[in-house]
Amino acid sequence: MKAEIIRHSLPTIGREEIKAVNKTILSLNLSTQRIVDRFERKISKIAGVKYAVATNSGTSSLYLILMFLPKIFPEMRNKRYVIVPSFACPAITNALFTAGYNPIFADINLENFSLDIEDVRKKMNKEVACIVYIHSFGICSELPMDLPFVEGIAQSFGGMVNGKHVGSQSIASFSSFYATKVITTGEGGAVFSNSKELIEMIKDFIEYDKKEYYKDKFRFNFKMSDINASLGLAQLRKLKKFLGIRKKLAKIYFDELKELELKGLIRLPPQKENIFYRFPIISEVSGDKLISFLREKKIMAEKLIYKPLHWFYQPEIKLEKTEIAYMKGVSLPIYPSLREEDIEKICFFVKNFFKSI
Repeated sequence: MKAEIIRHSLPTIGREEIKAVNKTILSLNLSTQRIVDRFERKISKIAGVKYAVATNSGTSSLYLILMFLPKIFPEMRNKRYVIVPSFACPAITNALFTAGYNPIFADINLENFSLDIEDVRKKMNKEVACIVYIHSFGICSELPMDLPFVEGIAQSFGGMVNGKHVGSQSIASFSSFYATKVITTGEGGAVFSNSKELIEMIKDFIEYDKKEYYKDKFRFNFKMSDINASLGLAQLRKLKKFLGIRKKLAKIYFDELKELELKGLIRLPPQKENIFYRFPIISEVSGDKLISFLREKKIMAEKLIYKPLHWFYQPEIKLEKTEIAYMKGVSLPIYPSLREEDIEKICFFVKNFFKSI
C-alpha cells in the first residue's frame, strides 16, 4: 500500500460552495454583478475599509491601484519607481511593469519575511511613487504612517495587528483569491480603499461596455463573475472556522518543533499576529536538503518563493536577508483540510532529518 501524499497546499471546498455555484449557474445570471456586489460589501468589512472592487486577479488589482492612485494624489504623478520586496511572487513586478513603473527592490527581515522598513527608508527618493508591502505568509505587520504604502493582503486576509485590520493601514490594498489562498474564488482578486474616488475610477475602468470613448480613453474587462463571487461568499462564511483550524494546526508545529529551535537548528515564525497561511521555517542547513528529505517521505514541502525577483531584473544587487530566506527557508504544509495527524507526521520526519545530519 502506497503512503498517502501530503500536499503542500489545497483549497478547502465543501458542499456549501458547490451548492452556491450551482445555484448561480442554474439562474443563468452569470455576470450580472449582483452577487459580486454582495461579495464586495463583505470583503470590505474584513479589510476594515469602506469600499472594495472585486477583480479577476490579484495582479490586475495591483495594476489598477498603480494606474489610478496618481490621478487622485498629485504628489504621485510623474514618478516611475515603486519599492517592492524581492522576496515575493512575480505577479508584483508584472503589475508594476504593465502600469509603466520600475521596481526598486528592498530587503526583507527574517522575523516576518516582509519588507525591512530601515532598508525601505534608505531607498526612498523623490522618484518613488509608493511602496508595495506584502504581509507575507499570514504574518500581520503594523506599518508606520509616514510612508506611502500599498498593502498586499492575499496571504493575511482576515488578519489583524494591534486592533487594525490588515488592509486598512494604507492608501489602498489588494488581494488575490486564487485557488489556494486564505479563501478562494477560483481565480480572482480585489482592491480595497477608503477612497470613494479611487474605487469609482476603477469600477468605471473595468466596466467597459456601453460607455463613451474618446481619444486615449480605453478600458479593460478585469471584472469578477458572479460564479466566482458565489464561491467566494460561501468561503467567507467559513473564514472564521478556517482561521481557527490554521491556528490549531500551527500550535502542533510549535509544540513539536520548539526543541529544534532551542537547539538552534531551525527558526520558527512568530506566533502573535499570525493567521498561518503558510508555516515558514528557516533551517540552519540547506532548505533544499530538508525539502528533498521530506519529499522522499511523500511530504510536499516547498521553497518559500520560486526565486527572488531581483535575480531576474537586477542580479547585480545584494539583498542578504532575502537570499538567506531563499536558500534556507522551507514552507511546511498547513491548510484547513489537513489533519492533525498529518502535522504530527511532518514534525516526526523534520526531527528525523536533523537527527540524521
